[in-house]
Amino acid sequence: MPVWQNAMRLLIRIYDITNKFPTEEKYGLTSDIRRAANSVCHNLAEGYGRFENKDKSRFYKISRGSAYEIISQTMASQVLHLMSIQEKDELIIGYQDVIDQLDCLTMAIEKRKQPQSKYLPPK
Repeated sequence: MPVWQNAMRLLIRIYDITNKFPTEEKYGLTSDIRRAANSVCHNLAEGYGRFENKDKSRFYKISRGSAYEIISQTMASQVLHLMSIQEKDELIIGYQDVIDQLDCLTMAIEKRKQPQSKYLPPK
């Protein structure tokens, strides 16, 4: 899944960038942005593993919300001089791409009909 691969690449990049954050941010922005980056990847994976389209869509939407959270945290990190403008721009562009991919994926899933079990009457 290309969107998961992009999210994983960005997760690793976030760990690289936040390794340079001051130790007093260990339980602040460092922890927050890392948790959000993990949420993007892992909710994508969980959604992919779900059978029901509604479940898939819900997990992809959670992932999307976490991507927006990272954009906000990235902007705050740059304003606080914890990361460079180039690092901020790289992450924002990367997560905007992930959001666009998630939007396409979610819309495609929500338009798709759920397969019916041969043992249940059609709805």
